[in-house]
Amino acid sequence: MSVTQYFAMAGDAPYKVLSLGESAVIDSTSVIDGNYIKGCIFNEAGWIKGQFRQDKLIKHASDELLVFIGSDTVDYRNLNAEIEIQIENDTLLLKNSCIVFVPSGAAHGNITVKSLDKPVYYYTCHLNTDMYDEQPATPTAAAGTYAGNAITTYEPVGVERITSPTPARTPLIWIDSKKIDNAPYMESMWFTSFRDLGPEPHVHDFDEYLGFFGSDPETPDELGGEMMFQVEGEQVVFTKSCLVYIPRGVTHSPMFINKIDRPILHFSGGNGGDYKR
Repeated sequence: MSVTQYFAMAGDAPYKVLSLGESAVIDSTSVIDGNYIKGCIFNEAGWIKGQFRQDKLIKHASDELLVFIGSDTVDYRNLNAEIEIQIENDTLLLKNSCIVFVPSGAAHGNITVKSLDKPVYYYTCHLNTDMYDEQPATPTAAAGTYAGNAITTYEPVGVERITSPTPARTPLIWIDSKKIDNAPYMESMWFTSFRDLGPEPHVHDFDEYLGFFGSDPETPDELGGEMMFQVEGEQVVFTKSCLVYIPRGVTHSPMFINKIDRPILHFSGGNGGDYKR
């Protein structure tokens, strides 16, 4: 069986983003769930294109990461929007590109896109389940418990950063348990030029997810370039935005940018705690 089974191309999803509710103004969706690959990490992604409010508090049986990234490819960190989200008894106001950690069982929701000058890339993953599920929730934690659960910087601690022969990437955000207790590893960056990105073929003892998304929200399915990513020795070449799921023990990498017309958003993470390979 071809390793292309691990790749979910933008626009192929049978439904819109579930976790933001029916009121969300979303354009284009990529999804990987148990209907796609049994036992995977649940992933979904899309572009927020308008203001909306989600009026409910929910909880999940799985840890969750919520990612909001601005579409300004010059001012990378500026969300160009104001998004409000409640976690337990804390309300976070997001103005910069960020990763938000929501532990399993924590009440969260009441998401409001208060302003939106430019479309915002949205991604979420549920690390310990392959299907989306939610239950009504009531906040119980003391105020301040989750006030710092939005990470806006890169700066990994005690981890060897992968480097390119020339600057081909702009690091954006890094989260792990050194930044927030019990948070999983995830990082995001922009690919900005043609380059061999490495690393050498390797495996993890955790399940991994990766994303490659074009930066033009008006043509969200298009990658804006051509990339090659190698899985189990098979080279997969793609020109569409996509999500990728790599089960633990599956050999993967290197990756190459064969062509790039505009910056490409990339992220990766896993359900095994801090990064290691």
